[in-house]
Amino acid sequence: MCGIAGLVGSFLPGLVERMNAAQIHRGPDGNGVFDDAEAEVALGHVRLSILDLSTAASQPMLSPDGRYVLVFNGEIYNFKDLREGLEAKGHSFTSTGDTEVLLQGLIEYGEDFIDKLNGMFAFAVWDRRRGELLAARDHFGIKPFYYAAPEPGTVLFASEIKALCAHPGLSREPDFQALQQHLAYCHASGDSTALKAVKRLPAGHLLRWKAGTRRIEIRRFWSPRFDETPPCERAEEVERLREQVHEATARQLVSDVPTGSLLSGGLDSSFITAAAVQRAAHGFGCYTITYPPSENQLDRFDDDAPHARTMARELGLPLEEISPQPTVTELWPRLIRHLDEPIADPAAITSYLICKRARENGTIVLLSGQGADELFCGYPRYLAMHKTAWLAKAPYFPRRVAAVAARALPGSREGRLGALSRRVRRVLVEIDRPAEQRFLAYCANTPQAEIHRVLSTEFRAALNGQQFTAECEQHMKSRGLAGLHRLQDRDLSIYLPNHNLLYTDKMGMAVGVEARVPLLDVKLAGRVARYPCDWLLAKGQTKVLLRQAAEGVVPRDIIYRRKAGFGAPYRKWLRYDLAEMWNDLTSEDVVRRRGWFDHAALQDARARSQAGKNDLYMLQWAVLTMELWARQFVDDDPLTAPCTATPHLRRVSVATP
Repeated sequence: MCGIAGLVGSFLPGLVERMNAAQIHRGPDGNGVFDDAEAEVALGHVRLSILDLSTAASQPMLSPDGRYVLVFNGEIYNFKDLREGLEAKGHSFTSTGDTEVLLQGLIEYGEDFIDKLNGMFAFAVWDRRRGELLAARDHFGIKPFYYAAPEPGTVLFASEIKALCAHPGLSREPDFQALQQHLAYCHASGDSTALKAVKRLPAGHLLRWKAGTRRIEIRRFWSPRFDETPPCERAEEVERLREQVHEATARQLVSDVPTGSLLSGGLDSSFITAAAVQRAAHGFGCYTITYPPSENQLDRFDDDAPHARTMARELGLPLEEISPQPTVTELWPRLIRHLDEPIADPAAITSYLICKRARENGTIVLLSGQGADELFCGYPRYLAMHKTAWLAKAPYFPRRVAAVAARALPGSREGRLGALSRRVRRVLVEIDRPAEQRFLAYCANTPQAEIHRVLSTEFRAALNGQQFTAECEQHMKSRGLAGLHRLQDRDLSIYLPNHNLLYTDKMGMAVGVEARVPLLDVKLAGRVARYPCDWLLAKGQTKVLLRQAAEGVVPRDIIYRRKAGFGAPYRKWLRYDLAEMWNDLTSEDVVRRRGWFDHAALQDARARSQAGKNDLYMLQWAVLTMELWARQFVDDDPLTAPCTATPHLRRVSVATP
């Protein structure tokens, strides 16, 4: 829901209007601005109407006395309960949605009210009397919040980076440390972005700025708490977890517009869809993606569509199957502008196409199963770590020999044996590493040595010897956790908000669709964080307790199928369909002008992949993504791209409180 923007310090007339225009796709239903030149503050909001479709819920929203001004992006799912508590304290309301509840709660409790929120949010509230800005981003970082200081004492913020680029003083110098992380993980770590001047407010953090000091203060208000003190006996918890999933889904169905689900045919989305059917309004629909078998000879991912059909049929729901029509060469450059960052994950294309079809069908809210793999340990890397835990006591030399020998296995051959060889190789080549480094290697799509090989001398010099794992390692040490929880925390704090949730939000909002993630319900997640490790991983199986809780709700062949992932046949695309794009974007002339890569090393990486020796296709995808991103965000001003029509501007102005 919506996009927010703002500036405090060094006021620029008309700036927030331009910021709103840059992200108007996030809010096609409304466009509002509050500004106060004397106080040097301006707040902007573009609205996607989800709750209370009337003008009473328009933003920026002012308190009755005019002291506070709020801009808010997201949904507060427990807003009705919070409203009752505020009414008991004497607050009255003129709207029926959650925005006014958030505003009145912040007035009553200050920043302590954030602890009461169960939802997804990024908001900023301006206290006109005290000259203070308070901003916050939700517990898991479901909603984006970028900020910058284009000049000393000034804070600029928005839901999207392109909106920040409306400020004439914002530098678009690339951050090479972050770019190296993109090459490895498909995303930047921590608060960094691909632009050195732009930071992201981390998940579960708040930001404060005071006119008196003109300094940014950031602190964490929430983090996952792993303590392995089960809420109840295991058998009882299976039943309670099933109830919690249903309750969380029911909370996130609150909407005044049509809802549906991204039904991949996997456990997570199937469980959520089944839970939603019991509470959803008439017209609830499901959407999935399907690729013909000819597209899947090299990637060999499991076909989700048959399982999605089974689930939809079991529930009596209509299922819309999307088969990608536009060519990747036409679509991908456009999507990179919406992503703001060089997110090199083909799953973004899949997500966009589903959201686009949903919007065309009038479905404005889609439920997603994201978050389950981090909370319940569903990724293959968790299973790999679980199965190789014995390596901590094994002698180093045999491990080293096995790791070296595994490099002889083919990395990108077609067919089932080729896919199996690729997966075995990926596990074995890292077994000589310490556990933490092995996990971070499994998180990466490309090894450090291969990344270093394709970089230019100038790029490597800018890195000053820093590895792409450095920021993750620092985070993991700072949290003081151990074992499996140490690994989960890295994914929940870094991977989830900087990658999966980011591209899902951006691809949905590109077409005016809001994605919700019931399995990241704060109440549910807090309970799951107390599970012992063997409730999550056991006997070669992931997400153990979630699978047991889904029994009787989801068909068993879906519950116990192998994880397929939410991807696309990018290896096939790169080997065949994108050969011309690769040649154009990595030509010797283009590579020399950009100055980031070594032309000969890039061509060698591609040749080894094409020959089936190494699986470096994701590195190729990341290199193409980075060049396309640089053309739009470094070479050119991203605001020059055409945007959709801007709704009539609603200007909010009141006398000094």
